[in-house]
Amino acid sequence: MKFIIETNLASKPAWWLLDDDNRVVAWAGRTFASLAYADEAAHDFRVNADDPDYRVQAKRGGLWLWTAWRPEGIRVAVSGDWFPSEGAARDAARRVQQQACTAIGP
Repeated sequence: MKFIIETNLASKPAWWLLDDDNRVVAWAGRTFASLAYADEAAHDFRVNADDPDYRVQAKRGGLWLWTAWRPEGIRVAVSGDWFPSEGAARDAARRVQQQACTAIGP
């Protein structure tokens, strides 16, 4: 896994976590005022990946996603994809929680 910090198509900075096949498995879920702030947020997520509360939720069409929340109510990451079941979303969240700390990047 690796983190990338870039601007999106609207030129807004954010971070993304890619798996070994370069697929997005998580992203910040928001944009930042600068690349430096996005880098800082990615670093914080990497070194504290076990801390957030990972929650799964259903979306329309029967698809699921996960979000990671700090205890103070701040969303720090969102799944990079939608999942066909609650179990698949939970498994994906667990993988990110266990592996983000070893990802290359900030």
